[in-house]
Amino acid sequence: MFTKKYTIIFTIFFIIALVLGGGLGYYDARLEAAMDQSNKPKSLKTSSKQKLSFDKDVVNILLIGSDHGAKGAEKGDHGRSDSMMVATVNFKTKELKLTSFLRDMYVEIPEHGRDKLNAAYAYGGEQLLYDTLAENFHIKIDKFCVVDLSAFEKVINRIGGIEMTLEEKEAEYLNSTNYISKKKYRTVKAGKQLLNGNQALGYARVRYVTSEKYGVGEFGRTGRQRAVMQATFNKMLQQNPLDILDIAIDALGDISTDMDATYLKKLVYSVAQMGTTEIDQLRVPIENTYKPGSAQNGMFVFFVNFQANQEALKYFMFHQGKQQDFAKAYGGTDSIETFGYVSHYDSNRAKEDAGDVFEDSDKEK
Repeated sequence: MFTKKYTIIFTIFFIIALVLGGGLGYYDARLEAAMDQSNKPKSLKTSSKQKLSFDKDVVNILLIGSDHGAKGAEKGDHGRSDSMMVATVNFKTKELKLTSFLRDMYVEIPEHGRDKLNAAYAYGGEQLLYDTLAENFHIKIDKFCVVDLSAFEKVINRIGGIEMTLEEKEAEYLNSTNYISKKKYRTVKAGKQLLNGNQALGYARVRYVTSEKYGVGEFGRTGRQRAVMQATFNKMLQQNPLDILDIAIDALGDISTDMDATYLKKLVYSVAQMGTTEIDQLRVPIENTYKPGSAQNGMFVFFVNFQANQEALKYFMFHQGKQQDFAKAYGGTDSIETFGYVSHYDSNRAKEDAGDVFEDSDKEK
């Protein structure tokens, strides 16, 4: 919500809700057609034996960006999930929230042992990714969406681009690598500017540049992802309601979801009644609850203090527990689970994360 597949569908849900109000009119038929029931995936059901946090007034939607997960992919070919987020609608408190999960976290994947979080989707699709999040973070998820790359660029282009502020190193990197896939668009600059879909996608993917605002490595990338999400949301609010509706319904054809048209309409009508336009954001792992290190075969991972993050998520998503310094209350970096591996920071990886070097595959082509 991002990297190669930016989860724009969450924005679309709320835009539909905000502009429709009373009803869909003739758009009903288009909505039904866009959400093809013949290919509707099975609904999520967790097999986790953990006690999961939930609230009857809260809906959690798992948002997945994957190379091979949307409509048209070969059956069973999932690819690794490059972005994993949970969109939260709290009808009791009238809040909209977005939580991003770093893909390099070292977690227990049910029936597959320990690996990076993004491997769960490759092993078993959205169901196993949900089981993995439930097992490690104890949260209940209600529905899911898998988003295709084409949805990102099309939506951004159709709303006329989004305004973003780039740091000098970010602009230089985007103009000298293939993160902006179309070479003719590698013309970004430092400062505030309008980005088209291809440029915005490249910006949301950047990892090997340290951001003054968002930080280093994967932290910087997920920060950029959330910033692009908010900018897209803001820009869509400025559009003609009927134009937004056309864009939204067209984009639904580029996703795979277990929601049917009836559920979606009920959801957006309920969100519309909330009248909320701000999106609160959280990144997992939270600060001071992780350490970089190497697991099997020298694989770079983040070791995590799971209890601190479980409690932070429980409060953020469901308002259960109390607001506090979760890292300090639950042992911080001293309570990180390394599973017998040594936590350290490889110097070469550190340079990559800082943007001093980058992989050959990212160089200008």
